[in-house]
Amino acid sequence: MIKSVSLKSAIKDAIEIFQFDLWMRFHFVTEKDDQLWIAIPEDVMARIQDEHPALHRLADMVNDTAIDYKRAQENVCAYVSARLDGQKYDPSVLPQVFDNAAFKIEMYIFNLWMKMHESHLDEEYMGFAEWLEMYEGWNSLDEVKEYRAKLVNSGADPGDPTCTTTQ
Repeated sequence: MIKSVSLKSAIKDAIEIFQFDLWMRFHFVTEKDDQLWIAIPEDVMARIQDEHPALHRLADMVNDTAIDYKRAQENVCAYVSARLDGQKYDPSVLPQVFDNAAFKIEMYIFNLWMKMHESHLDEEYMGFAEWLEMYEGWNSLDEVKEYRAKLVNSGADPGDPTCTTTQ
């Protein structure tokens, strides 16, 4: 099997995984035994299986487990590595993803969107597809496009997130 060497596609796939992780942590973190846990209801797991089968493995991996920032980062990086590095993409591609400005800027913009819309996102549960649809609507605004262009043109490094567990 020939593995892809497309950095652009690898960035897109990695971004989707990171966004999915943020969506899960936003909606399904609960407190249990003085720890934070991911607790995804069975009906949501079934919906994830139907609508996002490639991401279901990540949801299954983290469901009913204790979670903190370090574990979340390790889980996502391990999942990205297992699913993409050497599987879908040539091993030379994935190490380039996390240092790429397009990846960092997109994740920075997504986190900014989450912070700006937190109260709205908190009002009612939205599936991952609905989150992405809402994000894309906001992302298509002229102000957001201008801000993104400034980030790209400035050469600034938003520095978020990082993954050090890829092979």
